[in-house]
This record gives sequence, structure tokens and C-alpha cells, in this order.
Amino acid sequence: MDEYSYGIIIYKKDVEYEYLVLLRSEGWLDFPKGHIEKNEDEFDAAIRETFEETNIMIDKNDIEAFFSYTMNYSFNKGDEIINKHTKMFLAEYNNNEIKISKEHVSYEWLNYHELLRRLRYINQKDMVYYAEKYLTRRDAINEINMEYMKLPDMIKTWRLSRNFVPGEGNYNAEIVFVGQAPGKTEDEMKRPFVGRSGRILNSMLSMININRESVYITSVVQFYPEKNRVPDKSEIDACFPYLKRQLDVISPKIIVILGRIAAQSLLGINDIKNNHGTIINKRYFITYHPAAALRSKTVLSKMENDFIKLKNEINRIKNQ
Repeated sequence: MDEYSYGIIIYKKDVEYEYLVLLRSEGWLDFPKGHIEKNEDEFDAAIRETFEETNIMIDKNDIEAFFSYTMNYSFNKGDEIINKHTKMFLAEYNNNEIKISKEHVSYEWLNYHELLRRLRYINQKDMVYYAEKYLTRRDAINEINMEYMKLPDMIKTWRLSRNFVPGEGNYNAEIVFVGQAPGKTEDEMKRPFVGRSGRILNSMLSMININRESVYITSVVQFYPEKNRVPDKSEIDACFPYLKRQLDVISPKIIVILGRIAAQSLLGINDIKNNHGTIINKRYFITYHPAAALRSKTVLSKMENDFIKLKNEINRIKNQ
């Protein structure tokens, strides 16, 4: 029998990150979570259970959009084997007064190292490791972005839009997609790949059963070249060091290169036609930019085949 539970890892930060844990009457530490009820989605269940167990009311919009961690384990309940699936989200403490439920004895705020020392179960420790890594990488990316967004004020001949369009996604992503530059829609929404090219990319991800929320998506140049022109060399040279630092922070296993500008910037390769669908240096996977697939059904078909190869490459890495 399968059972499903949902909860939220609540964190706060002064000097370092601390996490809210609840001491159960049985003597072990746990996080606010519980079973899903009828007509609830997973977020509703996580928010309700967190409130019932801690009095902390989390708004759905305050849950980290690209973080989740699922713990799977089994136990015996009488003569029945229960397969438990517990999905945890992540949200910052909002200063609500904490009032614990009767099933708990007390609560504590513990830092990462203290949590690893005191948590009983390996899957809990793995979850906290994943959360700490996510938050630490998020902070590092935000610091880089704060520098990057000031670039227009540092270059007198700046010709790009002044709207900064940062990458987005899971900071723990094993796969990062790198395109050329934002388009007009991306410039307006300040999010990467949300226009027509983004819909192509989304369909490709869906085709190989990858959730967009599980990957990280960005561009070589993170400012819109107006009228959708190709960024020139000076613009790429000014922006590329920031991309390099971002990739170093996320440290993905696979970097998917979308189109010529990304291939040229990251690998010095100008020829997509003869290199698409290939893996370079065991890390870089080359394919067409989704915008090219919008203009040509032939390219669209080739890109679909490339993504099937990409899926095989992902499976190969997972099985190593």
C-alpha cells in the first residue's frame, strides 16, 4: 500500500541557515508534514500540515519554486507493507508565533551541522544536505547576479536592454540549458525562455519526461539585444564571465548548448549542423536553438532526435 505525505522545511538565516525541527514524543526529530486530505493538492497539504503542527502559515507564493525533495521508504503495519512517499518543500520563516501540536514535545532551530549530528534517519540527513546546498548556491548566484545587473552602468557603449533576465531553475540541477540571449517576451517578463522559443523548449523537456522545475535555464547574454539581433563579440565577452561563474556554482553534470552562440562561447564551436546531438568532453551536449526549430520543421525534427539522445545520455550518467 502506498501512502503520501507532504510538508515544508522551514528555514531562517542570521549568520548561517537554521532549520525548524520538532521533537516527537517518541524522542526523535522531525519536520512538519502529514497526510494529504481529499480535494487537496500537494501544496495545500504541505501548508495545512505545517500550520497544524507549528502555527506557521506559509503562503504558496513563498514556497521555493524549484525545490522539492521526496523521501521514499517502507515499513510494516501489521501484516501490510506500507510504501511511504514524503515530499518536502522549502520556505523561509515568516515570524509567525510558533505553537506546536500535541504530537510534539518541543521545537528547536538547528544549523546544518547540528542537524546532521542529531537527525536519526539517513533520508532526513540527505534532505537537509540537499536544502543547505540549494540555499547556499542560491545565495552565490544572487551575489553574482547583483554584480551582473550593474553591467549596463559600467559600459558607456551599452546597446542591450537594461532589463536583466537572470537564469532560473533548480540550483541543485544536474542539467543546465544555455541559450543565446533573451527575446522580447523574456525582456518584458524578466524570465528566460518564456516566449515562443520557450514553448518549444518546454515541449522538448516534456517529450523526454523532464520537469522544467528540475533543471536550470539561462543564456550566454542575459540582456535582450533589441530587435532580436545577435549579440556582438564585445557584448558576449562582457557577459560570458558571469555565465562562467554561474555554471561553476551550479556545477551541473550536463550543460545543454542551445545554438551557435552558446556553442561558440562555451566550446569555440561554430558548426551546429555537424555537431548537434553529440556530447563533448563528457559534459557538453550540443543541439539547435529552439528559435531555429520555429523556422524549420526539419530542424524541429532534428532537435527532437537530439533530445532523445540527451535522454539516453542522462540515463547513462545516472547509471554510472
